[in-house]
Amino acid sequence: MAGGKADPKVFVLRISALLLPAAALGAALTAAAAQDAAPPADPPAKAEQPAPGLSDLDETVEELQDEAAPADAPPVEPPATPPAETPAPAPVAPPPTSAPPRVAGPIEPLTRAQRAELEAAAARGRLLGVIARAGIVATQDMLSRVSDPDGAGIAGWIAEPEGNGVAVTFYADSDAGPVMVYRVNILGGRIQGRQVHLTGARPPLNPIQARMAAARAATAGLDHQVCGGADFNALVVPPTAPDGPIDVYQISPQSARGRFPVGGHYRTSVAADGSVIASRGFTNACLEVAAAPPAAGAQPAPVAVTHLLDPLPTEIHVFLAIWTGHPLVVVAGDPQRLFAVTPDRIAEIPR
Repeated sequence: MAGGKADPKVFVLRISALLLPAAALGAALTAAAAQDAAPPADPPAKAEQPAPGLSDLDETVEELQDEAAPADAPPVEPPATPPAETPAPAPVAPPPTSAPPRVAGPIEPLTRAQRAELEAAAARGRLLGVIARAGIVATQDMLSRVSDPDGAGIAGWIAEPEGNGVAVTFYADSDAGPVMVYRVNILGGRIQGRQVHLTGARPPLNPIQARMAAARAATAGLDHQVCGGADFNALVVPPTAPDGPIDVYQISPQSARGRFPVGGHYRTSVAADGSVIASRGFTNACLEVAAAPPAAGAQPAPVAVTHLLDPLPTEIHVFLAIWTGHPLVVVAGDPQRLFAVTPDRIAEIPR
């Protein structure tokens, strides 16, 4: 299994219609079902406890120029260098032919603990969307002012929610630890202020920021398979306490416009001492679905997937609803349940 090693340059995540509103789910039962591939012969252990990677600068700049997207809502994707071993092309979900499977017989209502788990997954998925969106806006701003990110020593970036906005910091490595190169504050999708340190003394990252940079680096060597033939994008979630663990999400990029990977996403928890304490994938194999933008004036159709590794939908399903601009219908659990997943919430569909 080939690992996905991030190229430490600049991040651009091409997420089409990242914040499109979710459509009504009236057509949910006619959506196409896309089932996870069967588990491998020797599946990895299921640990309890994956935005953005760094792309080649020249390719990134060319793509940004070609797309000519506005700074406040850029429809961009994450380009990256092909891994040493490219996985076989992932299957594409077939067009709708029948409703997702439904199970006869009574199903017990969700417990309070299960409802709380869904609320926590929805909140985390929304946060991943915020971080990814901020990375897009910040990268475009940085590229417009830094002609040579490599020469500036930029090694990565992290995003931190601050009040109603997000602060994104591009950093470089130094003998004394990571230092700030470029930092922007984003509010409502727009740059509100920036700090630039291309020459001279650069301020060190604060302890939390330094831990986030180290956690990101700790995931680079993990034996995780990227889907789509390119490098992972890494989304780093700030810790909830100064000494709390940091979650890093490795997200497989799109293989083509209108196609989105459902598989190839991972979550890794990194302890305060820099050690990896838990890591998991969200599917057993690579899988992608077709989710083209709807026609003008039309609502995006739901996309249905079957989830095998958890009894309930996860934060990745919420992130996928944000990323694709389509609501999801997720079939999960035993007995099987149907869940509606939008960019805002997860709810069981009564049957």
